[in-house]
Amino acid sequence: MAWLYAAVLLAAGFALGRARLGHRASDWAHWQTTGTPPARRTARWWAVFAVLSVENLAWIVVHPVQARHAWRHRNDPPPPRSPAVRIDPNWAENRRARPADEEQPS
Repeated sequence: MAWLYAAVLLAAGFALGRARLGHRASDWAHWQTTGTPPARRTARWWAVFAVLSVENLAWIVVHPVQARHAWRHRNDPPPPRSPAVRIDPNWAENRRARPADEEQPS
């Protein structure tokens, strides 16, 4: 009889894992935040708030070092930009002149 219970629990766990309910709830909540956000203090707003809060808290629990680093550096200024790429204004002439100047090895 214990084997039957174990098999039922295993099948139920497999079915729940395949359903990916957490991923579906997370995707739904993220889609609700794009475009026009839900009206505040409505049932939909509370549902989105709850799903995203649980997602953020789970990330903090699973990745505490990265969470602490992100929290400490949340207001850092952006890194300096690299200098602009310089393009030779005569690149076309130089490219056309190159094959005539260089001899092709035989």
